[in-house]
Amino acid sequence: MEDKLAQIAAMAGKNDKIAEKLEQMLTGPNDRAYVVCSFEDCKLHQKGRCTIYTVLDVPRMKTGQPCSSYEKLSAAEN
Repeated sequence: MEDKLAQIAAMAGKNDKIAEKLEQMLTGPNDRAYVVCSFEDCKLHQKGRCTIYTVLDVPRMKTGQPCSSYEKLSAAEN
């Protein structure tokens, strides 16, 4: 199943229009794109859908230091 999902994601990455648009949007060194795909597997063909999320100017992680903006919640509070 992972092989088929990888094929669907690879097909989205080979689309020239998608690649051009991402190249226009992701110009900074800390810009990122994440691909989330799903597919339906039939006997004769595969049908997939991918969503590409872009995040611009992702802050760099500080190594060795915890994130100050997170709070620890107990299971009862969730």
